[in-house]
Amino acid sequence: MGLANMRNKTNLLPRRYFRIPFDRPVDFTILKYKRRYITHLSAKHGPGKGKDLGEDGMSFISQYSLPEDIVVRVVFELPGYGDQHILARVIRNKQIDSGYLTAVQFLNLHGPRKDKLRNYIARQTKENYKFLKYFK
Repeated sequence: MGLANMRNKTNLLPRRYFRIPFDRPVDFTILKYKRRYITHLSAKHGPGKGKDLGEDGMSFISQYSLPEDIVVRVVFELPGYGDQHILARVIRNKQIDSGYLTAVQFLNLHGPRKDKLRNYIARQTKENYKFLKYFK
């Protein structure tokens, strides 16, 4: 199957990694847009509320509409692993009833930092699906 046949109706590739619900505070700071640092906005930040989290990205709800391709630093706490400060690129932004649902793709996340995220997701997934042992 060719790459073009794998695209969905919104012309995006399917996710590579599983996502888990992530109902925790998220803070973001604007860094770059179209490869240029935006120094006059570098002190601007916005609060958000996490929606889901995966190894390669996350989505959150905020009151701000962020343009696609803007680079931000997202900060959120992973229980048991502390605060995470990750560079991310906005890949989608959609208005919803409670604000804007923003999806970001993590940039340059590898090594021990990615392992922490992977371990947290695995632990949460295992915890959330404990009920499956009753369906033997």
